Amino acid sequence: MRPMTEDDVLVSRLNLLIIMAKAYLKSYPMGEFRRKAIIENAEFVFQAALARIQPTRQELQQKDRLFLLRTQLLAVMVTSFVQKKSKGNFRKKAMAANIDDISEYLADGIQTGDTRILKVA
Repeated sequence: MRPMTEDDVLVSRLNLLIIMAKAYLKSYPMGEFRRKAIIENAEFVFQAALARIQPTRQELQQKDRLFLLRTQLLAVMVTSFVQKKSKGNFRKKAMAANIDDISEYLADGIQTGDTRILKVA
């Protein structure tokens, strides 16, 4: 075990946002508490991604920069849908595609040694 870093918190909150977005795309019911939680989580993810892009603009690899931009885009998309400012199947498909791209990036970071606990008999 190691202490959690700011990156760990961002990835954890991003994973939560992805779960929330997928629930929205599957038309699961959303009450006021869930709506507020989504908006707060999306704001955190957006600001955390923005903070990682700005100070190190030249130092970031293109792949990492694109990931952070996609993360910000997801936060904006989810907020827009939850606040009922955005509708339509094309926008939902775009959000699903963005989620797939983010998930693929996150899965690339998993090493085989990290998944030992996932192995079954």
